[in-house]
Amino acid sequence: MLKMKIIVCLVWTFSIIVFLSFHEFSPASGQTVEMMTDKKPKPENPLVDRFDKAVQQRFLTEPDFGMRHIVPVHPPSPHLNQFSPVNDEEEASVADFVKNGWKVSLYLFGRRATPKIIDGKEQKDFSINYRLNQPLPITKDLRGKQLPKAGKLLKQIKNAFIAFQTPNSPNENDYKFTIGKWSYVAKPVRAVNQSCLKCHTDYVITEKLEDDKYKFRKRQVGDANGVIVYGFAKND
Repeated sequence: MLKMKIIVCLVWTFSIIVFLSFHEFSPASGQTVEMMTDKKPKPENPLVDRFDKAVQQRFLTEPDFGMRHIVPVHPPSPHLNQFSPVNDEEEASVADFVKNGWKVSLYLFGRRATPKIIDGKEQKDFSINYRLNQPLPITKDLRGKQLPKAGKLLKQIKNAFIAFQTPNSPNENDYKFTIGKWSYVAKPVRAVNQSCLKCHTDYVITEKLEDDKYKFRKRQVGDANGVIVYGFAKND
């Protein structure tokens, strides 16, 4: 009988150790949160940050909207299905990815939250619509049809939008995840000044509550207008 009790005790101890190795405890919520593991390789942060800085400049300098900052059509371009560097910094960043053996793609997601209107009056309920742009190959060894569709990333992008609106979140300025053979780094496209708010006039989610409810407020400078996602896979 004593031997049996010892065996049961050892089994329970082993089970607890295994459980704790895959979960971390959140003191703020009193809940266990499953830890995200990411075994897929991705470029060193300086490579990603350098390219992101160059791309983000397009949202300040290119006189257009959404994905048209990345693939401008005025004047018409013969390379609408492929990223075309417009300056030395962009060209050097792409060359660094190629030199280090990376295939690179880019996605852009938008989100618009507006109050529901009933009998001409705004309600406390909101409609949330996501704008999905199909992926753009960055390196020349890729074609759009080789890349996962934007819809496959949407679940992670919803999490990224909330993380980017959460001050002091560990993912406030980047959100990493993997799907299949691709690893992804999501970055916020923020409203950097008041001129950004002339077009982006909707609401933003500031907090996710229980039962799939959220807190909203009017968009402000510093809020995430959109999410850029960079996809990476090693050359075969």
